[in-house]
Amino acid sequence: MKINLILITLFVMLTGAARAQVNAERLIVTIVDDWNSNTGTVMLFERNNGSWKKLPLQFSVMIGEKGLGWGTGVHPDQTGEYMKLEGDKRSPAGIFELDTVMYGLAPDAPEGVRITYRQMTAMTRCIDDTASVHYNTIVEEGSVEKDWNSAERMQRVDPDYKYVLNVRNNAGQRKGKGSCIFFHINKMPTSGCTSMDEEDMVTLLQWLDPRQRTAVVQLPHTEYQRLQHAWELPKLLNN
Repeated sequence: MKINLILITLFVMLTGAARAQVNAERLIVTIVDDWNSNTGTVMLFERNNGSWKKLPLQFSVMIGEKGLGWGTGVHPDQTGEYMKLEGDKRSPAGIFELDTVMYGLAPDAPEGVRITYRQMTAMTRCIDDTASVHYNTIVEEGSVEKDWNSAERMQRVDPDYKYVLNVRNNAGQRKGKGSCIFFHINKMPTSGCTSMDEEDMVTLLQWLDPRQRTAVVQLPHTEYQRLQHAWELPKLLNN
């Protein structure tokens, strides 16, 4: 019996299929063809009486120039050839929490957006210096002690950062595991973010409800199929 338990544990570790429960009422699911694809499709789901319901709305996006790599989220740690690292131009794969705050260049959020909005200033920074205690956080330069040598000057990233949602990859600030991962506009391959047309971004922002927790799932199609049951993910059409 003990040997059987050990074998089962090893199998789960090797297949990466340890169970993960999505603690959210809404899901933003991005599916790509394979690990090296930089184009994908976003689908939206809402939990209804314990079951996931797919909304009819879906739209195309671009992700990291080099595709996907396993990120650091609320899913079990994964191993393999494709791992998300700082500066690798891959978007994170896995399950991630989504910040309840959005950022933007305009004084106000688009009409109909209900989540908290913060206008970026000339001092808004996202820190990508792995040596900084503020690594992978958004700060206002001057409000904290500066200990970084590199950071994104977010207000200057125009038009991409007209609207910004922070995907909480590597929320524990593990050095070198990736930083400053966003949803933003201007649909083209990115350094690790997910980009989309402005109209689709506004629709997504208007759909978000601060009363309902939203998570982000990003996976190649084959990985989604492999992990769907263990991770309790919704069924995709034509899955």
